[in-house]
Amino acid sequence: MTLRALALAGARAVSKYTGTVIAVFVVQVLVALACMLGLWLVLAQVFAHYPRFDDAVDGDIVALIECVRFAVPALLANAAIVVSTLAAWQLATWFLVGGLAGVLAQRPDGRGETARCFGADGASTFLAYARLALVALPGWTLVGFVAATTLHAAMPRVETALSLPQLLGPIALALLPPALLLHFFGTVTDYTRIELTLRRDSHDLGVLSTYLRTGGFVLRRPATLVHAGLGWALFWIVTAAYLALSAGHPMFGGGGALVLFAVRLGVALVRHVIKVSVLAGQVELGRVRPLPPQRPTAKLAPKP
Repeated sequence: MTLRALALAGARAVSKYTGTVIAVFVVQVLVALACMLGLWLVLAQVFAHYPRFDDAVDGDIVALIECVRFAVPALLANAAIVVSTLAAWQLATWFLVGGLAGVLAQRPDGRGETARCFGADGASTFLAYARLALVALPGWTLVGFVAATTLHAAMPRVETALSLPQLLGPIALALLPPALLLHFFGTVTDYTRIELTLRRDSHDLGVLSTYLRTGGFVLRRPATLVHAGLGWALFWIVTAAYLALSAGHPMFGGGGALVLFAVRLGVALVRHVIKVSVLAGQVELGRVRPLPPQRPTAKLAPKP
């Protein structure tokens, strides 16, 4: 399949299952709002009557340092809230991605059929996705090791940098190898999920063997990496455009906060649609993969 065909498949899937895409996005927003509410309650209890916090918000670096020293327990509590939310969201993601991939693969008609397909595939692939997370862990560990090695090698040039290009250039070059590895292992994980969703016999063959076989499939078809890379490029272009448009345009007061919140929700929705479109293209490409090798079955001897 060509990149154009993959992109068109993603656009068709988003247009057909717009409600499902928005429903998954709403779940993501609710989880983020719950995390933000917890962080706000903790910080409000600590800084509501601390005048130096207002100075820190206005950009006073000394006041910010004082606030950090004053509220170390609160910051640790916030860190625990963020880690707990990320862990809960990871568990939810295994169900949501499985359900969404199942809908994109089976293409049910009607809301009832779509909901049943979403729930059934999300539940049936949950444990397989959990095992996949363990199987993919060595790859992520390798990415972290390469990143630490390259950044350590770039530190002498960073420490002697006299300008912003001299500072950012070595860091960008150091992060390039781990970024490429991260992209490869992420694409392999994505197509392994698709394989586990499309073909139930992959569960019987084992998640590790499916993961390794998918790694070979990705290496033999560079279009998989290009397609996923274009999706991430579009994702970061939207993010950079938002940052460029919002820079130098502060929004004060309750109205400004609401406008900023609405704009950020719009940007998050666009990025979510991009990821779902990429997933739909991966499902289409996963359909043309060769079937996994079947385990030989023992022949029963004829009865005398």
